[in-house]
Amino acid sequence: GDITAETLMSILRDKDSGICVDSEGFRTAGSMVSVLPRDPALPCVHFFTATPDPSRSVFKPFVFVAGIKPVPQVRSPSFLQDPAKQIPRFQSSVDRRHELYRRHQAALELMEQDR
Repeated sequence: GDITAETLMSILRDKDSGICVDSEGFRTAGSMVSVLPRDPALPCVHFFTATPDPSRSVFKPFVFVAGIKPVPQVRSPSFLQDPAKQIPRFQSSVDRRHELYRRHQAALELMEQDR
């Protein structure tokens, strides 16, 4: 009853225990924590890192539902003058990072400051 999603996330980030591995030929590939409520009226929420080091990752929430549509925060921006579509190609560069990625990077920087 006292174990929370945050408790499990901290366990998955624990390098000293050997749960979170970032060297020696093997790496943690990504981590997931799921909250499965007993009340069937409540949605299950799954938190994914989708990055190789949970100790430096943000767990992002996701709820599986029928007919899900991608949200703008996870789409790479498009550009009117896209260097990939001009000839000659790639003579300039643009920032293709989507909003969720940029926020993940900002959170990672904050986590690094707390060490």
